[in-house]
Amino acid sequence: MGADSVVQGPPTSKQLFGTEGIILDAQNNALYTFGKSRVATAVQSAIAALGIQTALTAITAAQTLMSQAFGAGALNIVGRTIRVSGTLIYSTTASNDATITIALKLGTVTLATITTTATSASALTGQTLQFSFTLSTASTGTAGTIVTVGAVDITIGTAVSTFIAPTTGPSAAVNLQTAETLTVTIAASAAIPTAQLLNGLVELIA
Repeated sequence: MGADSVVQGPPTSKQLFGTEGIILDAQNNALYTFGKSRVATAVQSAIAALGIQTALTAITAAQTLMSQAFGAGALNIVGRTIRVSGTLIYSTTASNDATITIALKLGTVTLATITTTATSASALTGQTLQFSFTLSTASTGTAGTIVTVGAVDITIGTAVSTFIAPTTGPSAAVNLQTAETLTVTIAASAAIPTAQLLNGLVELIA
């Protein structure tokens, strides 16, 4: 077995490895393995796992549900794939009939936006919303691009509705050579009293 190693940032094709071994990207806490092909492959793992969070209140303008910082170059690999998912509960008031928007951003670039239909004109508590996004690096560099797909499942009263993230393919240009923070936000067209994240996951898929 070749010597295991620790690197700062993801391994690149210019780095030479032995015929078998393990690489730790210490900057982004990501693990890679390589065999006789000497090609490093990321091991699927949870980058971040969040438990129940403090409830957000009086939501109209976008508020952050969860975020994850990525070190420089962490997403600067064609095919690098990350999944972001979570579950929250929200409430409405008798005078409320709001749409809810869940958005995924990397730095200042919006990768996906999903808006539900109007929630309810009745006062409701303990309503559930689940989101899941998968983002894959399409091109790298200072003007890199990412393709994102995703969906939101939401309960409105006793009904469950699914909304798919609209996509036109690769995102606007984003500098994948610098450190960036991935965020999931929630906004509403009219104030909803509370929204509380119950759990959230950021997973390295490839």
